[in-house]
Amino acid sequence: MVGYFAPHEGTNFVAYGLISFTSLAEYEAYRVRLKADQQGRANFLFALEAGFILQEKRSFLSCIEQTYLQGVNAL
Repeated sequence: MVGYFAPHEGTNFVAYGLISFTSLAEYEAYRVRLKADQQGRANFLFALEAGFILQEKRSFLSCIEQTYLQGVNAL
């Protein structure tokens, strides 16, 4: 898990959860484990029933190594 990100300004109904895997196969294995996990399923169903999840989209990104963590200590 990289982290969860919620807006500081602007829209109040969009948030991001970033996770990182070394390969697509590792991600697919994670999804299988997550679907089989009783607590994970219960948490997802709670979020759906409570209306926390309005829409779910997935994007698969590649890190641009030359830019990764640039300026992190600048703030």
